[in-house]
Amino acid sequence: MRPAQITLLLGLALALAGCKGGDAAQKKKKERPPVAVQVMELQPRSIVRTLSYDGDVQGEHEVRVFAQVAERILSLPVEEGDAVKQGQVLAILRAETLSEGVRSAIAAVEAARADRDNLKDEHKRAEELLKRNVVARAQVDTLRARVLSAEAQIRRLEAMSSQAATAKSYAFVRAPITGTVGRRYLSQGDIASPALPILTLVRSKRVEIVVEVPEQDLAQIREGMAVAARVQRYGDQPFHGKVVLLAPTIDRQTRTARVKVRLENPDGRLMPGMLARVSFEVERRDKGVVVPYTAVVIETGAEGEVAYRGFVVADGKAVERTLAMGIIEGDQVEIRSGLGFGELLVTQGGQLLEKGHRVEIVERLDKDGKPLRQGAAPAESKQPASAESSSGGKR
Repeated sequence: MRPAQITLLLGLALALAGCKGGDAAQKKKKERPPVAVQVMELQPRSIVRTLSYDGDVQGEHEVRVFAQVAERILSLPVEEGDAVKQGQVLAILRAETLSEGVRSAIAAVEAARADRDNLKDEHKRAEELLKRNVVARAQVDTLRARVLSAEAQIRRLEAMSSQAATAKSYAFVRAPITGTVGRRYLSQGDIASPALPILTLVRSKRVEIVVEVPEQDLAQIREGMAVAARVQRYGDQPFHGKVVLLAPTIDRQTRTARVKVRLENPDGRLMPGMLARVSFEVERRDKGVVVPYTAVVIETGAEGEVAYRGFVVADGKAVERTLAMGIIEGDQVEIRSGLGFGELLVTQGGQLLEKGHRVEIVERLDKDGKPLRQGAAPAESKQPASAESSSGGKR
């Protein structure tokens, strides 16, 4: 072979080798780098669906205490928060006018009795004279009628006297129930009246909350259902109770019905007047696949259909799953099918993934969604042995 031909063949070989090396470099250049993701290992969890409404805390018994007569308050010895017993004096009113009324009524009764006694004596003398034909029958009958009228007058005055004595007792305002002074509206020196309460008494060893439930939710609530109430003062701490009353009617204007719940309150931490958030547990799923809602990729088709997707990590790559949603509560969602226990679900970074993408796990969460400490991460899962999730649905 001539030297020129040998040189040409070597050049072609080098050129072909250069082309192959360039294609490999170009392919490597186009290969996508691993996507950084956050994952959590799926473990059985519980999730509930609740209906929540706001209502005011009320004492099981709340009584407004009024004066029976309009008089000035001479003494008001109880303060808000004081414990009182039934029959205890709560306020003393000025009694001069009331006492004068009693004295006048007694004097009127005594005067009427004296008049009646005189008439009886006259009637008796007239009957003696009638026997001797000294007076006419008509005169005797007139005296008898006057005696009967006087006795009727006495009965009226005695009733008035009794009423006056009862009114005098109104100077002492007493507690109708055993309880605690909730709020005091008047002070010593104020004028009490039957139209304005002096104070309120509450009995709050048990408390009640009345909420207005929309008509469309009413079918999901029943008497005896367990509820949890929360108040701002105690943060997320629940107070447990139950439904004791469903109103038999629906308000025509608001289309809501009153639902009353009752809660034990032995330590008095729930105070009447607090605003409470009452939650009714209407559906529960135990030992289900529960994931953060942010882990679900939602896609809308051209015709408005909605599909739910998620990604799990297996052998360092993203595996796409089609998900069926269940209960949604807050930022958590139940997955009825598409995922299984033990799999590593991508909780952040899924929007950047496609099937088969390589991933790099940068953070792991425990089953409650909290970051695991270094060295506490579970091993990366492989493909699950079963093709069914805990809820029995097929992927």
